[in-house]
Amino acid sequence: MTFPHQSFLDEFKIAINKLSVGVPNDIREQAQKLYNELVANPEATEEQIHDALVTVGKQEFAYRRAYEELVGHAGATELQAMVLDHVEPNVKEKIIKFLSDGISLTELLKSDVFEHDFTAEERYQIEDGLFDAQEHLQEHGPKMLEERRAEFDALVKKWQGHFSQMEEKIAELKALADKDKKWTAEILDKVKIFEEGWSVVERDTEPTEIEKEIEYWKGTIEA
Repeated sequence: MTFPHQSFLDEFKIAINKLSVGVPNDIREQAQKLYNELVANPEATEEQIHDALVTVGKQEFAYRRAYEELVGHAGATELQAMVLDHVEPNVKEKIIKFLSDGISLTELLKSDVFEHDFTAEERYQIEDGLFDAQEHLQEHGPKMLEERRAEFDALVKKWQGHFSQMEEKIAELKALADKDKKWTAEILDKVKIFEEGWSVVERDTEPTEIEKEIEYWKGTIEA
């Protein structure tokens, strides 16, 4: 049976299966419980699914970001080496050229240069190599985390602090919507985007993005 909003439920299931190393079992179990309840309810709305995704995203945020930071430097070096081993020699040479200019592999893949300077076949090789490398790191992640458990726990606390600050900043931005009715709708649209950023299937909102919006709207309202 196909449920309404099946594509959103499919995204939810994939997100649960890909929860980061380090996310506690109780959060995983809660995510699965929310998913099961939605699947069992053929009248579940898109908004209910979205709210569940946000709930899980908020719960897993600090653990995922802590793990990403934990493996960041060592993991990035290993990942880069694995991608270079995966691609053809000519593609490897092109990548190394950019790396030697101080551009990281992650930055390269996010840049316009990746689309313009690499052919579709070359991009496929790199992305395929990246996927394999990420799978490898994911498999070995639990062992590394246990070896560096104290460091990971400290990073979780750090990112929980960031989470609280971001929630406060979103609330501060939302409060600005009442300052001038002329801008209420636009400010609330921005608030909605930032709140949706907590969804486990969306990219993270960065603290600097919220800060910039607050400063922009303060200046606009006071002008």
